[in-house]
Amino acid sequence: MQHVESHDGFTLVELMVVVLIIGILVAIAIPVFNASRTNAQKRSCYANQRIIEGAAMTYLADNGVMPSAGAVNTSSWAVPTYIKRSPSCPAGAAGNVYSIDASGTVDDCTNGVPAHNHF
Repeated sequence: MQHVESHDGFTLVELMVVVLIIGILVAIAIPVFNASRTNAQKRSCYANQRIIEGAAMTYLADNGVMPSAGAVNTSSWAVPTYIKRSPSCPAGAAGNVYSIDASGTVDDCTNGVPAHNHF
């Protein structure tokens, strides 16, 4: 009678199959995560623009004129009277701020997010 030795563990082929499956899942997941991050940044940018538009409309109601053109930051008409804090671009470099022009158009923070919302 022949004695058969049993070996516990995985073969190299089994390990390679597992690594291949994990690699495929990662290759699928990374673009999805990048797209969702970009969408979140765009939505945050749009929300910031709407906040600025609302503040400008409140300024117009209080003062009878549109706010002065320029950056919407801590030294502008908006902060802290009409907006609690200065909104900054979620995807741009640190310090990127929104601006408003003389016609009341809110420009984006130069991040490629479509802006120019008129109110």
